Amino acid sequence: MEMAYMQAENLKHKRTFVKKLMVLAPLVTMLINFFAPLWFQMNSYNWWYVMLYPGFLTLLCTLIEQRDNGKLKYRGVASLPVSQNKVWKAKIGIACIYSWVGNIIFLLLNLLGGFVISVINGIPLVIGIWQAVAGTVCIVIGSLWEIPLCLWLSKKVGIFITVLLNAGLGSMLGIFAATTSLWVFCPYSWVSHLMISVLNILPNGQPVVDHSTAMPFWRIILVLFLSLVWFAVLSFVTERGFEKQEVG
Repeated sequence: MEMAYMQAENLKHKRTFVKKLMVLAPLVTMLINFFAPLWFQMNSYNWWYVMLYPGFLTLLCTLIEQRDNGKLKYRGVASLPVSQNKVWKAKIGIACIYSWVGNIIFLLLNLLGGFVISVINGIPLVIGIWQAVAGTVCIVIGSLWEIPLCLWLSKKVGIFITVLLNAGLGSMLGIFAATTSLWVFCPYSWVSHLMISVLNILPNGQPVVDHSTAMPFWRIILVLFLSLVWFAVLSFVTERGFEKQEVG
């Protein structure tokens, strides 16, 4: 039954900008950095997880949420004999899938671009295949919790304020906190801090020189687990809030 909700949610975005955004955002990231071949892979990842991916994820969630909100204000959904909480779960689920798709496209373009540069300029891959895969997985899982948050913010305050808060203020906060001892208390810094150990990239785009700050494998897994827990908590809270507001 829940799969039917997911399929219905996916159909809503057929031939919309949401689908194009999944390709456009990674492609723009690649093009921005392709003309600096020596640092192409590192710069691409840094630009992606620090700036462009937070913007992509935020805009993705707001467009998904506003598809039913907009002028109708969920009246079209509320009038149907459907489970309101499953409608919200479907939005979260589709946003998660689209996030994975966008990141997989980015991963493939990054590796392809790195390979092309190695052939043309003789510059070896700075980030190996499995390291890139691990980095991409960390980026997706480490930021999953933003999906229910952005969907809920979009519903409450609209697209502009959501983008300003999550992609703007949130990203800046994450960059500044990532290299401090307070990073663990700031979920926005989790991805940037993970990249120090997984991809050896500092939030400012510089390669890691002092590896004493690198986290052991078990701590990386713990951070990803915390992100999943936070994702589950926010999904549950926003789902309950959505159901009560629409039915109540």
